[in-house]
Amino acid sequence: MRTAIWAEVLKLRRSRILWISLLASAMMPTMMGLVQAGVIGTPANEIGGTQWEQYLIVLGSLISIGGIIGFGFVFSWLFGREYSDRTVKDLLALPMSRARVVTAKLFVAAVWCFLLAILAYGVACIFSGLLRFEGMTGQAVATGLSRYMATTCMVISLGAPVAWSASVGRGYLSSLGFVVLTMITAQFSGALGIAAYFPWAIPSLFSGAAGVENMHLNAVSLSIPFAIGLLGAAATLVWWRYADQK
Repeated sequence: MRTAIWAEVLKLRRSRILWISLLASAMMPTMMGLVQAGVIGTPANEIGGTQWEQYLIVLGSLISIGGIIGFGFVFSWLFGREYSDRTVKDLLALPMSRARVVTAKLFVAAVWCFLLAILAYGVACIFSGLLRFEGMTGQAVATGLSRYMATTCMVISLGAPVAWSASVGRGYLSSLGFVVLTMITAQFSGALGIAAYFPWAIPSLFSGAAGVENMHLNAVSLSIPFAIGLLGAAATLVWWRYADQK
């Protein structure tokens, strides 16, 4: 397993997508902070609360909506590139079980996304401290971090079905289309009154991106993204184990 994980880390380290993702994770909270500070654009003061609390809502939107797209691309790249680069046969010919290959890819994707989320929050805290955002205290930062990381874990879990889609579609396009489809469906789920039970809408509700009044969800709603993640991971393992990879 260590060998499989190290191989995936090497692929990531030598790819341009690593540096692009790091740059995006640092730039997005900075640009949103400039908007919140009124340097560019108009801050979303209608949200209410202190300046730091408003910024937390913006960060919640970044991770719950932008994260589904960004993290989805990470899972799509790690799995879809094997088919697009036609290296999947070479990978499966190695003296290593397919389950370990898939587990290593899922592990590296999850850790990668988690570190990107930490980077974004760290940049946001540094930026807010430099601009002295109102209401930014140690307790407020810790409280915001707990909800932010819970949202991050939900979004990362929803990346597993993207890995399955990339495997079934044998490339990037099907999985990226899957991400777009889930985002569009999540928008309609609110109008249908099922947003609290639609996996791809729950992180947005929990983070406050869909309104502070919608942040309080029951245990069933909060468990759905993780259940979908486990189901997606299991489906990916089954596909790589039993599907014809010719």
